[in-house]
Order: sequence, then C-alpha cells, then structure tokens
Amino acid sequence: MSSATPEVQRDELDALTSILDETAFEIEQQTETTHGTLVIEVSLPDEFYIEYHTNQRRRVEYLPPIYLRFTLPNDYPSVSSPSFELECIWMSSEQLQILSENLKNMWLDNSNEPILFLWYTSLNTQALEWLNITTKLDLTLSFSSTVSKSIKPQLTSTQVAAVIHDYERERKTILLSRSVITCPICVNDVYGHDCFLCYVCSGTACKSCIKSYLETIITDGQVKSITCPVNPTCNIELTPTQIASVVDKQTFHRYDRLLFQLSIDAMDDIIYCPRCQKPVIITNNTDNHLDNTLGECATCSFVFCTLCGRTYHGVNPCQYSAHQLQDIYKDYQNASAEERLALEQKYGKFFNRFMDDMASVEAIRATARQCPQCSIFVDKLDGCNKMTCSKCHSYFCWICLRSLSKTNPYGHFNEPQSKCFNKLFEGVTGMD
Repeated sequence: MSSATPEVQRDELDALTSILDETAFEIEQQTETTHGTLVIEVSLPDEFYIEYHTNQRRRVEYLPPIYLRFTLPNDYPSVSSPSFELECIWMSSEQLQILSENLKNMWLDNSNEPILFLWYTSLNTQALEWLNITTKLDLTLSFSSTVSKSIKPQLTSTQVAAVIHDYERERKTILLSRSVITCPICVNDVYGHDCFLCYVCSGTACKSCIKSYLETIITDGQVKSITCPVNPTCNIELTPTQIASVVDKQTFHRYDRLLFQLSIDAMDDIIYCPRCQKPVIITNNTDNHLDNTLGECATCSFVFCTLCGRTYHGVNPCQYSAHQLQDIYKDYQNASAEERLALEQKYGKFFNRFMDDMASVEAIRATARQCPQCSIFVDKLDGCNKMTCSKCHSYFCWICLRSLSKTNPYGHFNEPQSKCFNKLFEGVTGMD
C-alpha cells in the first residue's frame, strides 16, 4: 500500500464534506476502516410521471434518494475499490444490480483515483439512463398491485407511490422554507415558512390568507371536499394535517367534528339515539324487517324503534304525527323507483297501507275544506254553502270558512255588508 493512500482518502473525504451538506454525506471514521453514506437524488426531466396502477399515474418532481453505503479499505484508492451497496425504495433488486455494475465499470476505468464524487454525480445524472427510464417510472413492473403472502414483506406499487408522494411533499416544504414568495392573494412578500403549499400543483400563498379562507368555510359548515384554495383548477382535497397546520385549534375541532358527523351520517348501519343523540350501531341480522327496527343506546340504555324514534313497540305499527306522515308521503311521491323501494323496505309491511291512506287524505284535501271550529276536513257533495260539521255540528260558510251563528246561520248570506251576500247557492249545479 502506498504511503500516500491515507492522505488521499482524507483529502477526498474532506472535499466531499465541503461540497455536500450533512443530509447528503455522512462519514464514520473507525480505527481500521472508514464507513460512509452518500444520499443521491436523481435528476428528473421537466415532465416526469409515476404509474402505480393501470391507467393511474401522477406527475412528480422529486423521487426518494438512492443510498450508497460504502466502506473504504486501507489500500483505497491505490489498489482496492470501495466495497458498497445500494438502496432505493422505488427500485427493484434487478435495477439496483444494473446500477452497481455501472459503478464497478467506472472504477475499472478510473483505477487508482478517488471515485466517490464521480459515483455521486453519475448516479445523480445518469441513473435513469442506465435503467432505460425516460419520462415515466412504471412501478407496476417492479412491485405487485396487491399485498403478497411471502415470508419477506413486499411493498405494493400503491404503497411505493405513497412513499414517493410523502417524500416529494417534505422536499417541497424544505425548499419553500428557504425562500421568499409573493402571496398571490394579498400580494405581500412572505417568508416560505409562513406560507401554505399545495403539494400537487405547488401553489403557494401566505398562511394568513389561507387561514381566513378556511375559517370562513368551516364556520359555514362546508367541511366536505375542501380543495386547493390557491389554484382553482387544482381539484386535490386538503388533508386534515394541512388544515390543522393553518387554522386555530377551535376551528379545527369544529372541522373534525363536522367531518366525523358526515361520515357517520353516510353509514347505513348508524342511527342517532333519540334521547341523548349518541350514535348507535344497528345490526340488520335477519331478513324480517320488524326484527331489524330495534335500537339500544349503549350510552343512556334507551331502547327505541329505529323508524319512529319512540320507545320500542315490537310488531305494532309506528305512531307518526300528522306532519311526519305528510313529509314521508311527499318524499315517496318525489322519489325515484329505487328510492321508493328503499322507503318500502325501511317502513315495512304497513307502508303500502299507509301510502293508500295518505293518498285518500290527499284526494279528500283536494276537494274538502277544514271546519273552522275543530279543523276536521268536510267535503261538500251537494246542497247550499251553509255547511254543518259532521264532528262538532257547528255551522260554517263553505265559501269563506267563517263560523256561522247557530240561531241564524243564513243571516251571513242575507246581510248586504257580508262578502258572501246572495251567495248561498253559488256554485251549486242547476241553481241560478
């Protein structure tokens, strides 16, 4: 071994330390050997995509780095090459082997010369070329689309894509924190660490403007599908983490609560307890509709009917108020065929009879009028406009629905000052 070899090694490592920052180069000096790691980002073309499922791809600007872990023998570089291994989460073992062969060939072409920085720059600029990758990284070629049952854990293409996405997000955040931008909303110059960044479209704006926007829509209850607030054409939804990083704790608590409420409301097997309003899971474990209407709240122990919300009444039909019946009937009349079937299944075997009764009521209401005393519907088939209620036996005018005197009901039609003067037989067939 040449006496100059240790000095050449020290000079090379010092040069790497001065050129690369601590995130790209790490060295561990031991008594007999030197170990280190080079962290190498691959340069990507302007338009570069990853494909992680059939016809599913996404543009990326950064990929997780290649890790080159090396050990320098005592006679490097005068005699021996560094021993090394490569790691990269988005490469297969075959691809890593291709890169390794290229690095070994570079050593053969540059024997007895320091090689680490040349390896670093070559992997940065030529790795994709060596792998025959141009504008698209097809993860499905190296990773399966489903989780395998092999002894060695294997990542799926979707999982690798998620790691790439997370790395790109962190990388963009770091770069933003080192810069100053002009907010497109308030047009103020803001330091990057005080800015909001959309990880997909790379749109940025100051956190103060984004905070005002998010607080306004969350206060209004618009918590579903909050998209990028910087770029109107970017349809990516903000994550709860992104929202929490901008708004205050009280606003985020409201957002989180309303979002949870929407999720619960969308579940077919969740209903709220009529007494304490806590969510209750309903198990539809039988084909018998009446057996699936029992709800029991684990919080307040209230046992109730899941249809009408009252105390559980078994096989007896639900007792609805007139307004509830009217609302159900209107929903059914305006529903599609699929929605009508769902309503029929929900309300069970009594539903068809109930619909018939409501249809009869609607038909009566189309021609009948309510008694001004007891509000019962009264229909006039024939006769004059002085009506007698079949329930309370009071008199009223069919035209203006005014209550009439019990001793002189016809006086209403004979008084000139009455608006129904001489209208006792108005509208009666055959009467002039």
